[in-house]
Amino acid sequence: MQYLKLLVLSLFSHAVFAASPVTTRDWADVSQSARQRHMPILVVFSAETCAYCVRLKREIIEPLTHHPKNGQQPLIREFDIDAGGKVTDFDGERIRSRQFKRRYGIFATPTLVILDADGKLLSDPIVGYNSAQEYRELLQQSLLQARTP
Repeated sequence: MQYLKLLVLSLFSHAVFAASPVTTRDWADVSQSARQRHMPILVVFSAETCAYCVRLKREIIEPLTHHPKNGQQPLIREFDIDAGGKVTDFDGERIRSRQFKRRYGIFATPTLVILDADGKLLSDPIVGYNSAQEYRELLQQSLLQARTP
């Protein structure tokens, strides 16, 4: 819970950091990292042609990954909704990419979900992107709702 407070505080940091979220197709590996670090997983569902996704990553996600207080970065991963094929699910099983998207009701980009290490939603998804200030407030509320073991 303390990490969530630090994560929320970092949303208001003015630091600039030029790193994009890591794109992954191995959610079992992400799950293991989340368990070890005792933190939630923030998944950004995006598309290459989504201009709002670019803004979200530049204005919210990149500054969020810069976490100078304790040297740890939030566990943030990106999922390209246009990528087909299979992914490794949280339990290690291989599933189709569209099954993974469907599980979280992804219908638009960008959509950000906060998950526990088992892939269960910890708060309501945040769909779309209008302004940085509005998004920071939504993300802060969602992070406060999120609970990790």
